Amino acid sequence: MLKGKKIVLGVTGSIAAYKAALLVRLLVKEGAEVQVVMTPAAKEFITPLTLSTLSGRPVLSEFFNSDSGSWHSHVELGLWADAMIVAPATASTLGKMAAGVADNLLVTTYMSMKAPVFVAPAMDLDMYAHPSTVKNIATLKSYGNHIIEAAAGELASHLSGKGRMEEPENIIKVLKGFFLTGSELSGKRILITAGPTYEKIDPVRFIGNYSSGKMGFAIAAECARRGADVTLVAGPVSLPTPHPAIRRIDVESAREMCDAAVEAFPSCDAAVLSAAVADYRPAVQASSKIKRTSEGMTIDLEANPDIAATLGKTKREGQCLVGFALETNNAEENARLKLDKKNLDFIVLNSLEDKGAGFSCDTNKVTVIDREGKSEYPLKSKAEVAKDVVAHLSRLLVMLVMLLLPSAASAEGEELNATVNLNASKVQGSNTEVFTMLQDALSEFINSRKWTSNTYEENERIMCSFNFVVNSYANDGSFDCSLMVQATRPVFGSSYNSLLFKYEDASIKFKYQPYDRLEFVEDNLDNNLTAVIAFYVYTIIGMDLDSMGELGGSEFLNKALTIVNNAQNLGDAGWRAGSNNNNRYSIIDDYMNGALEPVRKLMYKYHRLGLDTMFKDADGGRKAITESLSLLKKAYEDRPMAYFTKLFTEYKVDEIVNVYSKCTADEKRDVVKILSEINPSLSSEWDKITKNNN
Repeated sequence: MLKGKKIVLGVTGSIAAYKAALLVRLLVKEGAEVQVVMTPAAKEFITPLTLSTLSGRPVLSEFFNSDSGSWHSHVELGLWADAMIVAPATASTLGKMAAGVADNLLVTTYMSMKAPVFVAPAMDLDMYAHPSTVKNIATLKSYGNHIIEAAAGELASHLSGKGRMEEPENIIKVLKGFFLTGSELSGKRILITAGPTYEKIDPVRFIGNYSSGKMGFAIAAECARRGADVTLVAGPVSLPTPHPAIRRIDVESAREMCDAAVEAFPSCDAAVLSAAVADYRPAVQASSKIKRTSEGMTIDLEANPDIAATLGKTKREGQCLVGFALETNNAEENARLKLDKKNLDFIVLNSLEDKGAGFSCDTNKVTVIDREGKSEYPLKSKAEVAKDVVAHLSRLLVMLVMLLLPSAASAEGEELNATVNLNASKVQGSNTEVFTMLQDALSEFINSRKWTSNTYEENERIMCSFNFVVNSYANDGSFDCSLMVQATRPVFGSSYNSLLFKYEDASIKFKYQPYDRLEFVEDNLDNNLTAVIAFYVYTIIGMDLDSMGELGGSEFLNKALTIVNNAQNLGDAGWRAGSNNNNRYSIIDDYMNGALEPVRKLMYKYHRLGLDTMFKDADGGRKAITESLSLLKKAYEDRPMAYFTKLFTEYKVDEIVNVYSKCTADEKRDVVKILSEINPSLSSEWDKITKNNN
């Protein structure tokens, strides 16, 4: 995730500067190019030679090289970098960055930076809690900087409290998380309208509103940060363009904004219409200033074009259209009417009745409403609100892409978007560095390896998690871990993610030493860890493709079956078909066995025909799910000892109960009968279906 990234590391005069050495080392280990910029005071705590040796680049500190007379260009650094980290950041540097006091190379580099900036403060607890520091940090946040909060613990003063610079390993995790999600809209074209419109009465007067454009500009910045190609159509505002990658079109009137939006929308994947567009304009615009008289004046108004409705009529399949509603009464009812009338995918409601929300504020309080329901958010900064809105948009775009796939067999695919957590709390006192490195190595292995011959965009990857618990660890690098692995798929038309697969693997034994590369060669099981991971990856990919198109995941499920068959003779019970029949072999053999083909067909019927259609046809969706459970029953009758049929009901239990609690009495009775026969151990859960009167 950091391989090839260009990082500027700013180091300031704090005792925590010694941590910069480890931070540089970890960045270089991740494959990043690191350019260190130091303040003069920082050189009192750590030598430039140390950081230069670790980074492989000369450390920069002064504006000019006194020997050669060459100039160290902070402008070029700002254009070169993919990210800047200031770690440690002293109270003095925080104040200079917030106030724009550019008296050293580090601050001038910061002020020239086009890339995201991460700031890790370090100081004594009273300085960290001082109102001026709190204000400076808040100011830097408002500028769009990412603050990596200081940790609590023993400080250089020997006092204990909050002020320790966050550990380098955790800073690396923050960067990885940013770059992992930072390109989820890569390749997407998004149109955004923002600000007010002014409708001229004469050359000096107009009809307008109080919109500042801050909300729309924040959304544009967030979309660009996530990799989107953004076109921002801005009304008359005094805001600077918030991201260098944004194409800005300045307009004044509603008709100009409509023309620009109509021209841009056909080539876009989505449009977010956050502008406060005037509903009416003067029917006649005077060519010269209207003079005051003692008599009253009447202005005839005519309707402006409705931009949302205009784009809603031309919206093609696969496009997403988002509207905004600012209401003073009957807010939710009016917003839902606009949602349907203008063919929007979701609408963002903010009300003038909420203090701190609406026009001219730096904060907002919104409710996101779609056809599935609503999500209410508390009062936040508009930058944080933008993250919520764009996250909703991103999920919807993923769903639209998946819905448009003609069949999984022909779908272009690639890897997973996996989170990896390694919990070593059971082995206290061990070397913690090896656990951190293993966790990072696993994340890199799962997310960076090309598992298929096709290509998925980042936002099309399958969401999954691998949670390891270390049961034992020896100094020779021997691990014994349990693993909980699960994958989810988005349900079209909602923010809900349905469990696609979930399994607890009781024991995985392997060896790992720090800095080992995790490699996997097909049919080669020398490294048991990577073989296990590959097995689950191929299983998840295959099941996901089965859920998108009937029997569409055969290629990858066969790969998983090959791995497990080749591992049958290993001395690891997790691979073998034992008497309790609940291991890796049982999962994939049951799933791929000819007698259980109905199970594979149920994945498509349950997910694509069932859950994905429920938001527009609840009856049809429930019917498809009932039919899918009938297929599960048939598989159970043909092979009652099959483990996967039981496993499916166990990880779907909450979802099934929730869906069928809203069904008719006949539907409830039928499905409870099926489920009770397949998995009677969950009878108390199935009883909830009939007892719930929703």
